Amino acid sequence: MMNRHLLWIVAVWAVLPLFGQEEKDEVTNAFLDLQRKGEFVSGHSQMQIAAGAEAVVRLLNEKPDCGYFLFAEDRFHDIVRTDSLPERWLERRASDRTVLNVQAAPGEFLTWQVGVYAPYQKLDDIKLSFSDFRKKGGRRIEAKEARCFNAGGVDVAGHVFSKRVNVDKNSIQALWMGLQIPDDAEGIYSGMVTLKPENAPKQTLAVNIEVKGEAVDNGGTDDGWRKSRLLWLDSRIGIADKPTAPYVAVDYQRGVISYLGGKIRLASDGFPESIVTNYDESNSLDRRVRNEILAEGIRMVIETDGGIEKLKTGKLRVTEQNDAQLTWKTELSNRNFVIKVNGTFGFDGFFHYNCEVKALKDCKVKDIRLETAYTDYASVYCMGLGQRGGFRLRNGIDWKWNTDKHQDKIWMGNVNAGLNFTFMDERYVRPLVNVYYNLGKLNLPVSWGNENKGGIRISELEGKVRLMAYSGERSMKSGETLHYNFNMLITPVKPLDLHKQATNRFYHSNSDLSENYVGEAWKAGATAINVHHKKDIYPFINYPYYDASIQDLKAFARKVHERGMGMRLYYTTRELTVKVPELWALRSLNNEILHDGPGNDTRTLIHQNGPHEWLKNNLKEHYIPAWFNAFNEGKYKGEMDLSVITTPDSRWNNYYLEGLDWMIRNIGLDGIYIDDSALDRQTLQRARRILDADGKERLIDIHSWNHFNQWAGYANSLHIYLELLPYIDRTWIGEGFGMDNTADFWLVEMSGIPFGLMSETLDAKNLMRGMAYGMLPRLPWSGNPVPMWKLWDEFGMKDAKMVGYWDSRNPIKCKSKEVKATLFCNNSKKQVMLVLSNWSKAEQTAEFDVDMDSMGWKNYTVRVPDIEGYQTCGGKASLKAESGAIVIIDYQ
Repeated sequence: MMNRHLLWIVAVWAVLPLFGQEEKDEVTNAFLDLQRKGEFVSGHSQMQIAAGAEAVVRLLNEKPDCGYFLFAEDRFHDIVRTDSLPERWLERRASDRTVLNVQAAPGEFLTWQVGVYAPYQKLDDIKLSFSDFRKKGGRRIEAKEARCFNAGGVDVAGHVFSKRVNVDKNSIQALWMGLQIPDDAEGIYSGMVTLKPENAPKQTLAVNIEVKGEAVDNGGTDDGWRKSRLLWLDSRIGIADKPTAPYVAVDYQRGVISYLGGKIRLASDGFPESIVTNYDESNSLDRRVRNEILAEGIRMVIETDGGIEKLKTGKLRVTEQNDAQLTWKTELSNRNFVIKVNGTFGFDGFFHYNCEVKALKDCKVKDIRLETAYTDYASVYCMGLGQRGGFRLRNGIDWKWNTDKHQDKIWMGNVNAGLNFTFMDERYVRPLVNVYYNLGKLNLPVSWGNENKGGIRISELEGKVRLMAYSGERSMKSGETLHYNFNMLITPVKPLDLHKQATNRFYHSNSDLSENYVGEAWKAGATAINVHHKKDIYPFINYPYYDASIQDLKAFARKVHERGMGMRLYYTTRELTVKVPELWALRSLNNEILHDGPGNDTRTLIHQNGPHEWLKNNLKEHYIPAWFNAFNEGKYKGEMDLSVITTPDSRWNNYYLEGLDWMIRNIGLDGIYIDDSALDRQTLQRARRILDADGKERLIDIHSWNHFNQWAGYANSLHIYLELLPYIDRTWIGEGFGMDNTADFWLVEMSGIPFGLMSETLDAKNLMRGMAYGMLPRLPWSGNPVPMWKLWDEFGMKDAKMVGYWDSRNPIKCKSKEVKATLFCNNSKKQVMLVLSNWSKAEQTAEFDVDMDSMGWKNYTVRVPDIEGYQTCGGKASLKAESGAIVIIDYQ
């Protein structure tokens, strides 16, 4: 295989007459040495067989007037290398290199390639244009139906964007094209593709498309081999101005925003002066409940040597309002500064602020900061900035920016009222997660970070909890603008849904062979089967619609549905298998979709000795190796799944969403399981619309590894995905979290309850502690919930309401302070399931008192149910260390 060194050698060989014999010998010997090493020969594919030296020399001797070469290529011969010319190309006559003759089916989105080779100089900013594609007789396919994916498309927000297409000297660039063929087309259509670099003459290729055969559905995207799915990269599916369930339309009246969870009053400066939630302590909506989050309104402060700058507030103007969001703007100004405040609020309780601070003259600034204060009630718990989730530390937090750590967020709250902040500037790029954080860190915000002078202080004073995000001293030039951007999310994001928790029961096996899944899940009483990747029906990570396995997956889905269960797939963005048919097309987009990285030099926790040999030999540079695993049994025995990291917030999200829709329509998909992810809030909102479009309940659950370590940047696992939670149905946070964590940690980082969700236990295998939050193990991955499912059904958990140990209305007072009591109340049956969890390492008494007046009970009886594998009826009136008991209270 020819590398860049070889291309240089060949380019020099073309002008060897200009050199002396010594230089000629040096070049010739270098070429022969590379040839002996086999660096330009590979049996991987026809396109990796490099042209011989003589053929390359003949090509270079042509010296076209435009200064570069074009090669038309079909979709089946992927341009793999950027550093070698395929033998296939140089076997063609010169006149044939710029003519493409291909076949397509009616209705197909046809794709093809153009290879650009620049041996003499770098080509800058290549512009592409298409002619109409005409058939003899006058019919045509308009040029607007054609596109080049390398030149731009539609971004994750639905906006059209363009890209510069450059080709380095001695390099080859693949350009992927696409054309939508009409459903009723037939015959031969001919058109032209014109390329015009900024610094070189234009060149044109001819494309002749023979359209014949039966029309294909869905643009041909049912077949991965066609590579028609590249069309998905530019999709706007799921973008709408309507809320998703269970949310309601955003309303704005006289400075007050109303949304599902409460109300926000905006001050004239555009920032909230009041945020109220209407959740009770069980996180059920109750409009009689008013939980004020802020003790003081949010404000931006500029301080100079002259003190706090007094800024005049302009008029707040609403610039856009629809059911999904509200957008507004205002200005704060004096003779020294102007702050342009642009705010947006979404139906899910999410704010985004873009605050542009502009200096009107040269000045020295002591500080630019955000200040606010939480009420004492809404700051009982805390998570972020290096603090593990749990009770807020009474000695406060004094945190400094340091992008070696994945920390840019702070949440404080109670179970039913909280507020999360995330700080950034206009250059924000979503960082990589898990063990890859150090290969894609946070950008230090120029504004907030200020060369690591900035930070956040949290302190308690006068019954309030003050938050100050400061940036420190700096000098600003006249006209200089800094972007002090931030996001906020009000919690809980939605009401708790105990009915959904009680009735949706997941089966999630670790076996690579799926033959027993359906029988085991149905027998156990599961309602849905989660299918992980690396299975015989779903072999390759995050590409479940792989041609060779899709029929097996469809057959499995039919079996699942025949049993009355649902099928849900592992499906996210972060890692992507190299088995994806469009791998080389994605590679041609220059790290737009496949994340840049050290390539063969990469070392991570799971790649301590470097990437797999296939990656080394084929990708070489500008990639990050990710998940890998070998198949030791089943249909794919002997194969290897290799993957690479994808770029967050790229057009791959659009592809992902179209893939989700395709699986719903073609497989009958019933939901998705998200593992550590690169998905953003807007993409998951779009996914929610797709899943809910036909009114059928389809669930999303999200899982995360323990990120509180040096590899992942000491991030809080749940915190990373907080903005996704409005669209999630269940969390499964806890890989690497033991049962010995404190109750407040369980509540904040594991249970999901303060954020409006419920969860399942994972590594923390303790039923009684899990049941304090309504959490059961997942079958069979983390335990056996079947006996508890039976008890839940007997009790009627789906009709119950939770009253947690944290709830001030809880009528149960335990004798031991180490024992926590959570109630599940089924008023229709006049029964209570009482969970007593012992959080100490010593045996505790199981005695408790009941406030009968508050419950309205006349009398009650207590019984201990028999729970197979967990407890036996008639147990002792004591609780074992780190254990507990479940009792049923019948009352009148």
